[in-house]
Amino acid sequence: MGHKNPDRIPVAFYRASVITVADMTHHQWDVLSKCTACGLLMQLDLALVARLSGPQTVLWNRKQRCRRIGCQGFVEFQARPPGAAVYESLTADDGGE
Repeated sequence: MGHKNPDRIPVAFYRASVITVADMTHHQWDVLSKCTACGLLMQLDLALVARLSGPQTVLWNRKQRCRRIGCQGFVEFQARPPGAAVYESLTADDGGE
């Protein structure tokens, strides 16, 4: 995953090699959850997700209910590969999975 300019590579490029929470942990990705309704932004603890949901959990193209009390929105997961400066939504074409 060592690219010269990681910010020029869309996060969807990594979809084939970094699929699960275990992959993201191994490659040291930084993951956030952001509510599309209230804007709540939270750091995701990948070790906790692996422990509770299993290391084979997939966050790509996944939405989940917001954890803020009273909010009816959904969060989208955003990630930043090592060396990249910005977070991008974990959305990609599911062509094969």
